[in-house]
Amino acid sequence: AMGEALDRGMVLVLSLWDDTQVNMLWLDSAYPTDQPPRKPGVLRGPCPGGADSEPSFLRENFPDAKVEYSRFKVGEIGSTYAGARRAAENLV
Repeated sequence: AMGEALDRGMVLVLSLWDDTQVNMLWLDSAYPTDQPPRKPGVLRGPCPGGADSEPSFLRENFPDAKVEYSRFKVGEIGSTYAGARRAAENLV
């Protein structure tokens, strides 16, 4: 299924946004918050959450924040850097 999707072609989309409902906790923190972090699937990353993670705090304290995406490479899997070829040779 994935190979067929790749054969049809795909578009890389990069997005920068925030989440005022749950403060992006679902992405890199413990979520849902009413479950213990030790439960499989709840702890999704190291972000502690809290007031410093709320979009309103970030917008107020970092109004000029920005992101830059660069140095993309496109090619067959394992073809865009020499280390990938060496690693692939070791797998065979």
